[in-house]
Amino acid sequence: METRSNAMTQIQQKYAGCNLLMPASTEVQLNPFYKITVMEVTADLSENSGDIFKVGSVKSGKDNKGKDIWVETFSPAKPLLMKIAAAAGIQFDPDHTYGTRIDANTYKAKAYGAMRMPDGTGKTHADEKVICLDDEEANYRLEFMDKSIKGITDAKAAKAAAELFKGKWIQSADKWGNACQAYVIDDGDREKYIERSVLVNMTLLRKTAAEKAMTGAILRVVRALTGMKGQYTKAELQRPFAIPRVTFSPDYSDPEVRRAMLSQGMNSIGSLFGTAAVASLPAAENTASTDMFDPEEFADNPAFSSDTPAASGAEEIPEQPQEGNWFDPDPVQEEAPVPAGYVCDNCGATIQENVYEYSIKKMGRPLCIKCQRGAR
Repeated sequence: METRSNAMTQIQQKYAGCNLLMPASTEVQLNPFYKITVMEVTADLSENSGDIFKVGSVKSGKDNKGKDIWVETFSPAKPLLMKIAAAAGIQFDPDHTYGTRIDANTYKAKAYGAMRMPDGTGKTHADEKVICLDDEEANYRLEFMDKSIKGITDAKAAKAAAELFKGKWIQSADKWGNACQAYVIDDGDREKYIERSVLVNMTLLRKTAAEKAMTGAILRVVRALTGMKGQYTKAELQRPFAIPRVTFSPDYSDPEVRRAMLSQGMNSIGSLFGTAAVASLPAAENTASTDMFDPEEFADNPAFSSDTPAASGAEEIPEQPQEGNWFDPDPVQEEAPVPAGYVCDNCGATIQENVYEYSIKKMGRPLCIKCQRGAR
């Protein structure tokens, strides 16, 4: 663990001047096979980072005069949520994460995610997001109608509307209760303001409705699996998000782990190429047969050397130099046919050249293997 921690520190120090897309982590070995890793993700709180967006404000107490103190709240946006999902190891099932078009103006997306909890158990969650363009258009129309009558409180939006439409400035308060200048649209331009605002927003929404539906479904799953809140204050977001996860990390210094991993590796190779059957040994009562001979006596006999790899059920001979390699791409050459003229002098059976030469050398005449045994 110390080596890995030092490596992580060296990487962070070397690329301190870069935007290093790697969360900080702390690792603790639970047992010889699993470790728990705590990943830390820090939110970028700059105005144009895209990690967060403002959603409202909450009461944080009262001042000396008894007036309520409001604190702005923010919600994690897609970039931050996806970084948290990657750090948490959330996986999405591609067979159950997809979007469909219900009709010309309705999109529905489903997402199915899973992650491993710190105790080693798995946790899954499925959610969906539906976007109906008809409903969104009605919501936009009501929103801009209220703004045109009550006044546009957002400073940038009010200034832009004042350049295009007739109206007047009034004293008002924004949605968080803060005093501000609001711009009210005149009755003559009110309909044009509403229609133009709805058209602009709906044009953008029609282009991205399918993507927004899918993103919404995925982000709902991320929030549910990680247990994130809907909104945070800036003081809370200044602290990093810590996500514990369990990963398979065997301790190779443990001899039991090394033995288990070696066995697993051999089984993996066997699953690719097949495993040879265990050679069956003769029963004890059959070992005293008079037809058996001493293998060591024929150890140098080329008649018993095989030209092919040991077959299933036969014991492999280590001294055999002609045995092929499973990973050798060269094709195995076929055995040359037995030339005519090599026959057993006793029974007339056809014999190979190496058997013929061995018999001439040892027996003085050509004999097959069976007749060699009898001659001995």
